[in-house]
Amino acid sequence: MLKIIDERSDKLRVGLVYNEEKDDVYLNVVNGVTKASNEFLTKFTRKNASAYPIIIKIKELKVVEKIVNAKIINGHSEIKVAFGFMRDTTLIDLTSFQTKITFTRSFNADNHFEYLIGRLLDKSMIYFDQWMTINYDKNPALAKSLKINLQADYGVDNPVSGDTVFWSPKHKLSWQDFEGKKPQNSKYAAQVFTNFEYGAFTDIKDGVLIIDLQLKAYLLKSSSWTMGMLTEYSLAHEQLHFDITKAIIERFKKKVTKILTLDNYDSELQLLFIEMYREFNRLQREYDADSNHSINFVGQQKWQSLISEELREIR
Repeated sequence: MLKIIDERSDKLRVGLVYNEEKDDVYLNVVNGVTKASNEFLTKFTRKNASAYPIIIKIKELKVVEKIVNAKIINGHSEIKVAFGFMRDTTLIDLTSFQTKITFTRSFNADNHFEYLIGRLLDKSMIYFDQWMTINYDKNPALAKSLKINLQADYGVDNPVSGDTVFWSPKHKLSWQDFEGKKPQNSKYAAQVFTNFEYGAFTDIKDGVLIIDLQLKAYLLKSSSWTMGMLTEYSLAHEQLHFDITKAIIERFKKKVTKILTLDNYDSELQLLFIEMYREFNRLQREYDADSNHSINFVGQQKWQSLISEELREIR
């Protein structure tokens, strides 16, 4: 499918040229540029573009001439076009192209303008064919649908890597994971530093944008500290901080499959991350408030039950 849109300000004319009597006259296209261009371009077989409803916007198309002497005219014809396609009801911009052809003619050789315009259209479509060949199955702009593949969490099989401990059912925290130095102004006996991140890796195949999404919940040993070897109950409190971080990335996974769109997937991912980070901070604060940093046994057990139930299916 192919549609031509003439976006030039003057849709009636393509230039001011000279006739055999040396008078300047307006050069018009019979039936208009849109119809003539559409008829001309239907002869093209566009590689890898047959499944796309292609839109060609003619931004500029003109012929300019200048008299050199009593016998000779110099001139040029030029075109500027933009290519796109309709994804559902949205026009997706793909690429643009412009070119110019210079010529010299005599005053009585005024029958070559159709050829010149045809050459400009030829060059435009040759460029677009080449662009499609290079970008098909590579450029996300050509995607017509989206698929999300949720990968296993980063580090789940090898949870300890240098200063980093990734959340994994294979690794429960021990006090050896707390290597940091206690801040002088802290009134607590221990503190764990947890965080989460996501990585999105894109590919396109047969018009489908595939997003391989991988998350990781982790802690940094050098930022996590303890006053000494405390009780298992205290360690369980810190473990639950880590488990809350894991619960957040599981919520992230559930939400991401419902919100992403082709047009805005990147910004939507970033906005979701910000939303989940706020939720992450809120839950961590509420947990410490309800448990009074593990002193309130009832509050501690309440959160233990809530998060354990949320993570039950993945343990």
